[in-house]
Amino acid sequence: MVKKLITDLLTTGIKKAYKTYRKSGGRKTSEIVKKSGGRRSDAKADVKSGLSRNLKVDLKFEKNTAKRRYIIRNLNKLK
Repeated sequence: MVKKLITDLLTTGIKKAYKTYRKSGGRKTSEIVKKSGGRRSDAKADVKSGLSRNLKVDLKFEKNTAKRRYIIRNLNKLK
């Protein structure tokens, strides 16, 4: 099993997507676990899907090819 540091996943694009996710009413993984009583892995998957949704919206409206590639890289890191 390969362990990744948290800094491998955090990029500025993912941080920006998380900020917009939280502002739009998205919940943290701890809040999801406390309120719904589910597993932490399910809560993390919910947050990742919310982040990818925000990134896909950004990708849809981006015209610059370099920025599009950067957004696609961020999407692939969330998989």
